Amino acid sequence: MTDANRLAPQTSEPLEFVTDLLGDIGRPRLDLRTLTDPREAAHLIAKETRSRITAVLDKFGGTPIVLLSGGVDSIYVTAVAVALGAKPTAVTILTEGQSDERNAAAAAAALGLRHDLIRLTPQEISQLARDTMRRLGTSELWEVTAGIPILAARRSFDKIAQLGPILNGSGADAILGGGKRLTHPVASLDARDELDRIIRTESAANFRYDRLVPHFYPALLDEYADRLVHVFQTVRWWQIAERLAPPALFGSRDGMTVDKLALRLACEEELPPGVKHLAWAVKSPIQRSSGLMSVLATAARSYAANLPGARTYSDPMTEDAEAVATRLYLSILENS
Repeated sequence: MTDANRLAPQTSEPLEFVTDLLGDIGRPRLDLRTLTDPREAAHLIAKETRSRITAVLDKFGGTPIVLLSGGVDSIYVTAVAVALGAKPTAVTILTEGQSDERNAAAAAAALGLRHDLIRLTPQEISQLARDTMRRLGTSELWEVTAGIPILAARRSFDKIAQLGPILNGSGADAILGGGKRLTHPVASLDARDELDRIIRTESAANFRYDRLVPHFYPALLDEYADRLVHVFQTVRWWQIAERLAPPALFGSRDGMTVDKLALRLACEEELPPGVKHLAWAVKSPIQRSSGLMSVLATAARSYAANLPGARTYSDPMTEDAEAVATRLYLSILENS
């Protein structure tokens, strides 16, 4: 990479609020997105990931934990930590019918790791939802469903006498266009403009302290909050990622369109033979892939079904979601 001297120093901080530190990161900068070769970008990502995780491991010591969701970001973080000589405990939060258990288990087994599978019952999820809302002071859907698995993971934290850093891959989607689709050909200037705007808009809104729940992690994790490391949420990572053009991040494999192309290539290179295909796994947000949304939606249907007269004309357990939402809202109006 050219102009390496422009990068911020490597950091061992758990996370950095990039928007607060750099100011207006939402302003378009198409002139920076010049790296188009996905292999070159993969090499850059691999080098930076190793540097960042090395700094974190050196700072904290102890036994690391990796929050292994089964998606490529957390799998890659886990593989790099192992390659650096660490022996983290992998922790995966599960519900009945969740979609990524197989990938998480395969990655942990191939890397020779202890794997804590925390399978939550519907009753436990309801209790965790109550605890999460109490701690966060909000019932906002995405805040609560993001908080539930973090709160549940504390069970594993408590078991480790000399706990090290708690590694996770959050932030990669924001800076690398994860889960996004471009409407223009990837090699076009329009695609570069589209990608730059998408990434900057999302990152400017999320990589800041002053959000709906600024104290989100301390509220959920108490003394563990300072150990929760967002590997990809640093000023240095931001400065690297804003140089990646669409062809480095979007491509195809076996006829399928893939996102985060360069990171997937880096992950494939790091994984042992036999599980390299995990680098190409498609994953939903944790709230959906963990099955939390499904469980809570079923609980909402059950609540609606027990409202007075609810089964007179149709059954809330099987009717469309719009009818269930309307029933619940009418119940709120009735009792407000």
